[in-house]
Amino acid sequence: MKRQYLVTERAHFMCPNMHFGILMEIEKDYDEKMLKETLDRIAGAHPFLRSLIAYEEGTDRLYYKVTEESQITLEVKQNMQTLWMDYKEVAKQDFQVFENGLLKVYIYPKEHGMVILFIAHHLLADGRGLLEIAQEFADDYVSENKPVFAEEQLMETIEDLPKGSRLSGISKLLVKRANKQWKKENHVVTYEAYQNFVKDYGKKHTIEHREYEVNSVKLGEMVRLCKENGFTMNDLLMAHVYVKTGTKKIIIAADIRNLFARYHKGALGNYSTAMGIHCKSRTTDVVEKAKEVHQLVQKHMKNNRALMLVLACYFEMTPTLLDAAAISALGGFESKAGKFVGGSMFGLSSPKSYSITNLGKVENKNIKSIMFIPPASPAAKLTLGVVTLNGIMKVCSSENKEN
Repeated sequence: MKRQYLVTERAHFMCPNMHFGILMEIEKDYDEKMLKETLDRIAGAHPFLRSLIAYEEGTDRLYYKVTEESQITLEVKQNMQTLWMDYKEVAKQDFQVFENGLLKVYIYPKEHGMVILFIAHHLLADGRGLLEIAQEFADDYVSENKPVFAEEQLMETIEDLPKGSRLSGISKLLVKRANKQWKKENHVVTYEAYQNFVKDYGKKHTIEHREYEVNSVKLGEMVRLCKENGFTMNDLLMAHVYVKTGTKKIIIAADIRNLFARYHKGALGNYSTAMGIHCKSRTTDVVEKAKEVHQLVQKHMKNNRALMLVLACYFEMTPTLLDAAAISALGGFESKAGKFVGGSMFGLSSPKSYSITNLGKVENKNIKSIMFIPPASPAAKLTLGVVTLNGIMKVCSSENKEN
């Protein structure tokens, strides 16, 4: 396998709370042997599940160091009451990615069936990638449908982005200036310094989660509204957030697998971008708001420079400056360049926007229920994760609060 480097993924390397989860329930009972065999098969199908992060010798380049064995961390719990605490504990320690794998699996056996909590570091995959892993687990464990091997091929240069994605104007100037300032500062953020910062940050912040369920009847009404008015479910969800919170900006994730020519179907990695959608109208009519949102989103989706702006910045920015962005903006490291990038460009100093990641709808008879737990990013006031299984939508919010 060709060595895969952290390029756009580098932005997630030294940033707190860059983990997210899939909470899933299946009706087949817990069996230790079957469980381990299933996880081993999934790890065999995905090299990144056998990987640690490592520095290339003599450089500051980071890569996925693929090993022979699964690096999935597995824990079997006896008490469902600890589930959310188990999830929150990850934020306090981070993943220690040089020593541990990028996926943690917690099993909660029930009298009938079991609940599985998958927690992934963003270096492993995006939300859609983890959802695919959860489905592979259910299909293998319940129906013995073995996973298909999918070798990872990440985006390597800005040439992997669609034509017209390069930075221009003020964005290009700001990145160039930040790179120059960083080189002049001659700083390095060590992973040890970052780990110490995460422990301190975890003590000063609390992550709160709330769950919501939209039943099939209500979902049917929402689908009807979308069809009648020509907007998408995501547009409608965004409209509700705009109206309810009064925010003017929502960050949404956009899947770009179909725009990356070298993407291998089913492979892990990050194949999504983020867009900031500004909606300044004052209407409180959700349908009218959704129509406006639809136009704004489509405008972004048709403009490669707007769609790929965040990824283009990652490609053009000095990798070690990306390392310094979050920790500098959040007060754990002294760097003017890092603070500018993390604070002014990425919004980490004073988060004002909301964020939504909708993983879409899934039909799978092997899964009883599923929920996407989005990352509690320091760059967002609140993040919503949405996924629909067998006609039932579940929404989970993650909020990073200062104590």
